[in-house]
Amino acid sequence: MSGYELVFSRGARKEYEALDGSVRSMLNKGLARLRVRPAEIGKALSGALAGCRELKFRADGLRVIYRIRDGQVQIVDILAIGARDHDRAFRDAERRLGDEG
Repeated sequence: MSGYELVFSRGARKEYEALDGSVRSMLNKGLARLRVRPAEIGKALSGALAGCRELKFRADGLRVIYRIRDGQVQIVDILAIGARDHDRAFRDAERRLGDEG
């Protein structure tokens, strides 16, 4: 099986680029895992984010909210990257999903 393509929302791209080098390096390892088996490593979300998954990076207090797109091309949409406190990543992901519709 070929790997999944990662597609960042505009906001998630800005959040990624704002991370310092060591945090970004750690995050890159998790993103590499997403390219191979995104349905297995994240936790399924519910409510307004049903169909999305969450990948936690506890050591750095980050979470990545993503969804797996169905279709011929295998794509993982990275919706938000943010601190685990105050559920900001969840709110950002929910808003970005709403912006698509």
